[in-house]
Amino acid sequence: MKLKQITTLAVATLTLAAASAAPVKVAFMTPMTGPLAGIGAMYKPTIDYVMSRFAASGGWKGETVEVSTYDDGGTTQGAADRFKQAMADGVQVIVAGGTSPLGAQNLADVKRWNERNPDNPVMLLIVGAEGTSFTGKDCYFYSYRFTTTPIIRANALAKVMKSKNELGKRVFSLQPDYTMGREMEAAVVGGAANYGYEVVGQVRHDVFKIRDFSPFIEKVREAKPDTVFTASSANDLLMILQAASTSGLKTKFAGMFLDEPGNIASAGTAALGSYDAQIFNAEAGGADAEAYRAAFHKVAGKDPVAFSNNGVIALSMLTEAIRTLDKATRLDVKKLAVALEKNRIQWSMGDLSMRAADHQLQLPLVISQVSKSARHKVDGTDMGFKPVAVLSAADTSMPVSNECKMERPAGL
Repeated sequence: MKLKQITTLAVATLTLAAASAAPVKVAFMTPMTGPLAGIGAMYKPTIDYVMSRFAASGGWKGETVEVSTYDDGGTTQGAADRFKQAMADGVQVIVAGGTSPLGAQNLADVKRWNERNPDNPVMLLIVGAEGTSFTGKDCYFYSYRFTTTPIIRANALAKVMKSKNELGKRVFSLQPDYTMGREMEAAVVGGAANYGYEVVGQVRHDVFKIRDFSPFIEKVREAKPDTVFTASSANDLLMILQAASTSGLKTKFAGMFLDEPGNIASAGTAALGSYDAQIFNAEAGGADAEAYRAAFHKVAGKDPVAFSNNGVIALSMLTEAIRTLDKATRLDVKKLAVALEKNRIQWSMGDLSMRAADHQLQLPLVISQVSKSARHKVDGTDMGFKPVAVLSAADTSMPVSNECKMERPAGL
């Protein structure tokens, strides 16, 4: 099995006589095999898309940038092993494209390395893990999160659905039994008073172990909710939607990852009316968003959906930060960390910026509803995601956690 696949995009040196610098090395750690391989499949095209554009525009003052994918197999042991391999390869930036447990392993490895090698630190860019601790008690100067949290998405969904009279008075929480699911469950329970609903059921399921979700769907049916909130993803979400379709369940879902490939096809018409909190929706962003969708499709052969957009955002902000640095024989990670804090880029859904206090990306969200009137159909069906509201970064922002006690290196 190939554990590392390398995509190298070299920008020609300005002159043959120019001094050769060490290439910037970035490791994209994500599951390419195992039950989470679908996540890696969404991230992989983002490398070619962003880095080819970076190279075409001159790169880092003519210098080579090398991005490699490291397959962690979706396990924490795999993540730890691939980190060791990345360090042996001279990697300076780790992109964490997995679940919260995988992200926690990546963060622990980065911290341990930096403690032992203070003059040669590595940086962590979290693009998939949404657990709140990464910008809470575990916030860290060399760690940056380029996605949301379950609390951000749950509140955004409830806010918009209530404003559209779509939330209802009875809500059910169906969650994966790990960090992200527990935090969304807490957000759903905590939001009852604010959004005027009753939580009529709470169920958690094992992650990537259940083969028949019909008993869970039967519990949903018995509770007769108007809306089911879920942070489930990948095969689990796909099978939940299949079970809902088979049972004829009419309750709408409110989720974080309904736009992952295959979900709408699995649910069929049972998905109609459900809501998703999306990072990107081309129909919501006008000409710029449609241009991005078309450009991504040209490179990847598919639309940018779900996690793909997290990867594009992270690599785009990384390369823009690198571009601002003075040319050197080796990338200065400390200076890059500061540059990322000051980074602002335009995104078709709204401006993006990194909050220096906790390194949480400030980003907008699109709340969309599964509808036959959506402009772009998905999964070969006659359905797609119709934008209902675009929430700005200011609308979705949550206060800095009191648990975040970030220590900055001396002089920074």
